[in-house]
Amino acid sequence: MSKTAKKIFMALFIPLVVAILSPSAVQAQEKSTVQSQSAYTSYHDCIRLYKLPFGKLYFLALSAATALGYEIRELQSRNGYIIIEADGHEFLLSVNAKNKSYTYLKLSPCDNNYYFNPQIPKKIFNYVDLNFNMDIKDLKF
Repeated sequence: MSKTAKKIFMALFIPLVVAILSPSAVQAQEKSTVQSQSAYTSYHDCIRLYKLPFGKLYFLALSAATALGYEIRELQSRNGYIIIEADGHEFLLSVNAKNKSYTYLKLSPCDNNYYFNPQIPKKIFNYVDLNFNMDIKDLKF
């Protein structure tokens, strides 16, 4: 190699090594890792047991999805299924009766990928918690 080629190589190589090994580059990688980990939602955060009958919890879950602005894709009231779309993901919101008094409310992603915003189940459960004692009335036309 000629001296000019070595100088050019060193002029390009040294700043590249310094940029890669600098603390700011390491911190940026750590931040991206932390952000992706914080987007993971635990399965245990997506299920809750309520002391409500099946019908009332189903209508509260449907009301929560509507009030929070999530798009409702499909409903099956007999089985207690609601498919909603939130933040570009599809979720199955299911209501499962344990017995006459207790019912589970569960949110699960349709693609079984739990890397989504953990605020989605929290908002739904908070809505149900706030409206727990509301009366459900039939609309008459």
